[in-house]
Amino acid sequence: MISASGAQVIGPASGGKVLGFNTIGSSPVQVIGPNQYRNSITFHVPGTVGDILIAPMLNANGVAITISTSLLGGGFRIFAGGTLIIAGECSGGWQALALSGSNLSLTVMESNV
Repeated sequence: MISASGAQVIGPASGGKVLGFNTIGSSPVQVIGPNQYRNSITFHVPGTVGDILIAPMLNANGVAITISTSLLGGGFRIFAGGTLIIAGECSGGWQALALSGSNLSLTVMESNV
């Protein structure tokens, strides 16, 4: 398929896709669903205040990961202004919660290439 701008998209390898969130709070929310074609995923906390915990929805054994402000196991802490890039085995769904602050911003970008 060729878009009006001339860019081509063939199959599931469509390159970077960006999602923005501005209401990350102290309860975990799914920020991106599974994508069997995902090759890498980037999480960025663009704000200057508040840390966010990112975790896969399922652990290596297919069991749900439960995260909270006191249950941090299975998660990756991203400090305000920080970025986390995961490449390779990252095709599952991902969740996020605010460790400090409320209504925090999070940018998520996935790539199939």
